[in-house]
Amino acid sequence: MKLKYLIPVLIVLSMISLFIGATNISLMDLNQLSAQQQQILLQSRLPRLASILIAGATMAVCGLIMQQLSRNKFVSPTTAGTMDSARLGILVSLLVFTSASPMQQAITAMVFAVLGR
Repeated sequence: MKLKYLIPVLIVLSMISLFIGATNISLMDLNQLSAQQQQILLQSRLPRLASILIAGATMAVCGLIMQQLSRNKFVSPTTAGTMDSARLGILVSLLVFTSASPMQQAITAMVFAVLGR
């Protein structure tokens, strides 16, 4: 029942997010975009939207897996301490590995999240 309302809301909010940013692009300009606006839309806003949707879906799947493994409806990555362990991993990578790339920081956070669980 709720799903039939949530999917249209997700689509509408996703479309709205494409037009929100530092550079003004309106829905009326969609037919006649300048080269700069096309570049912003294709190289910035669409990848941003895709990454947000993928991250949200991934977090939902992780929560479901944790609930199934622990057989507890109320467990989530935040209540199980996984998020805190990942934050500690980022902090350690910033303090110890000062010249680490963002990918190395993410890998460090992932290792800490797995070990902290």
